[in-house]
Amino acid sequence: MAEFSFNCPFCNLELSIDESGVGQEIECPGCKEVLIIPAPGGGGAAAPEQRTPIIPQGEFPEAKIIKNVNKSLDVAAKTVKKLRVKSFRHHEHVKDGKDTFDEAVSNFIGQHPEDDIVSLTGIQYTHHLKGKDAEGKETTTPITEYGVLVHYKA
Repeated sequence: MAEFSFNCPFCNLELSIDESGVGQEIECPGCKEVLIIPAPGGGGAAAPEQRTPIIPQGEFPEAKIIKNVNKSLDVAAKTVKKLRVKSFRHHEHVKDGKDTFDEAVSNFIGQHPEDDIVSLTGIQYTHHLKGKDAEGKETTTPITEYGVLVHYKA
């Protein structure tokens, strides 16, 4: 019978044995680990098992095709919304004694989806009301007012 050599997978010691010992268990003299003698030239790897695919039997629902799930990068880039700010100052929405401030703010908020409204912040500011005194001279009177800043995505 022919003799062949292999290396211990634990300590890399080269071992020699004849073909009659293939498949037997031996103790490595170097590391004392129990080894199973491999087949000569086999490289220690088993041959891959041939398998045939299994085809399922029975009735299945019709497959649905989903079209255009992923937008192209160009379309996605165009849909990116930037953060913007809109200010509403109360004195700008009072005309002829009629106050339309609340209506203007409500209309603006109603034109934008709720998810696009980032925040509503109340503000206080001072502006100068121009007028004329009894002698006809122009005067300015500082007036403290209120307003709203709307941060939104568009």
